[in-house]
Amino acid sequence: MRRRAVVVVALTFALATATAGVWLAIAATAGNTDAAPPASASPSASASAPVTADDYCYVEAMIYYRVKEQELAETLLRTQGVDAGASGFATGVAARNGDELEDLRTWYLSWADARPAEPPTDGPCGGHGSDHAQMPGMPSWSALQGFVDAEHPDAERRFAEILQAQNTGMIALVTLILDGDPHPDVVESAERVLKQAAADQDALQGILDSLP
Repeated sequence: MRRRAVVVVALTFALATATAGVWLAIAATAGNTDAAPPASASPSASASAPVTADDYCYVEAMIYYRVKEQELAETLLRTQGVDAGASGFATGVAARNGDELEDLRTWYLSWADARPAEPPTDGPCGGHGSDHAQMPGMPSWSALQGFVDAEHPDAERRFAEILQAQNTGMIALVTLILDGDPHPDVVESAERVLKQAAADQDALQGILDSLP
C-alpha cells in the first residue's frame, strides 16, 4: 500500500508540476521581448519566421506528453521484477526526454507572446482544456491507478498499452500541426517526433508480444 500511495502522489505531482511550470514560464517572460531564441534554431530563416498560436500549442502539448511519458517510465522502473526489455525501454525514455524537454522549454520561454489568451476551441489544440489534460491519448486517472497497483507482468502490459495510446494521440496531434503552416523549427522537431513515435510503437508492441 505504501508504494502505491507514494507513486500515485508522484504521478499527481508530476502533472501538477508540469502545469505550474507552464504558468511560471509565462509569468517569467511576460513582456520580455528580448528572450533568447532556442539553441537549436538557426540564425537564418527559422530565426525570422513568425511564431503562431499553433506553434506554441505544439510546444506546450509536447512538454505535457514528454513529462507524462517520463513519469510513466520512472514509475515502471520502480516496480520489482520488471522484464528486461521493458525496463531497458523505460530507461531509454527517461534518459532521452531530458534533452528534448530542454529544447521545448527554450521555445516555450522565447515564444510566450504567441500563447493564446484563452484555450483554443478549434485547430490542433481545440478541446485540450487549460491544462492539456484532454489531449488525445493522455491516460485517465483510473488507468494510472491501475498501472501503479500492477505487478509483473501486468505492470509492463499496462505501461506499454498506456504509452501506445498516448503515442497514437501524439501522432494525431503532430500530424495536424504539420498539415498547417508551422514554424521551421516545429517542422524539424515534429518530423523527429513522428519518427521516434513509430519506432516506439514497434518497441512497445514487442514488449506486449513478449509477455506471458
